[in-house]
Amino acid sequence: MNLASALRSAAADRLYPAVILHGGTEEARRQAAVDLARTLLCIHALSRPCAQGGEVCRNCRRICWPGETDLFHPDFAVLERNLKTSTSVAATRELLKRAQLSPFEARGQVFIIANAETLTGEAANSLLKILEEPPDSAPRNFMLLAPSSHDLLPTLRSRSMAIFLGAAEEIDREATARIGQQFAERVTGYAATGAAVYLLSAAEALEAAGDFKDPRSGRPWATAAAAVVHAIETEAVPPVVRRRLLGLAQALLGAPAMRLRAVGAQRILEGLVCRHLTAPRSQAV
Repeated sequence: MNLASALRSAAADRLYPAVILHGGTEEARRQAAVDLARTLLCIHALSRPCAQGGEVCRNCRRICWPGETDLFHPDFAVLERNLKTSTSVAATRELLKRAQLSPFEARGQVFIIANAETLTGEAANSLLKILEEPPDSAPRNFMLLAPSSHDLLPTLRSRSMAIFLGAAEEIDREATARIGQQFAERVTGYAATGAAVYLLSAAEALEAAGDFKDPRSGRPWATAAAAVVHAIETEAVPPVVRRRLLGLAQALLGAPAMRLRAVGAQRILEGLVCRHLTAPRSQAV
């Protein structure tokens, strides 16, 4: 289902109780969640949500993403990642306690898990229990936001309706080409001299691919992989090295898993570059 269809279902009170908003950018997922929440809780039955135009009801006016305004709605709750790399079971249970209470003002409640891909196993199981046996005293809707629905446990996916918001923001091609060119020059230097300093310099070039501070972010790694692919296309890189670089590009896409094990980004980049470029010819990809 797409977002337009989901909004129509919400306006008609037919939206599935649990939905996964995946794809698109983080900002797009947040805005989609707010739009759906306004539609579900709007007091105007014939023109939901009224925030789209005309006179705005008290519910639509106060449903906003936390931190964007000082407005607050007691029947709209957002759980954001509360630890560095995960959403804890304690925070999840605290949110779900509110689902056991009757709505304060609106005809229902909306609960949003902003970083559903970071739920710990125990937290996901706590959420699963209420999705399986939701309180029936009033309508309650749960929205799980994630870059991909496949980042969630199969049990959560099976009890939710997925709404795809489109592809994520495209990689900056100009920056990728610039990084790729710098990387190619240093790889070519290593191929010609065998000096290890070129390997460290090549890894340093890939560090310009983005902000590697967020352990769960795959975007800088995808940019680094794209830069390596750009380097492969340059004529200066020897054919045997090109084959090894294909393996490096693939390994970079899987690097976020190593970041989650508290390995530093610089160490990962240096390790992958050295491993793939110094591999015996028989191990080339």
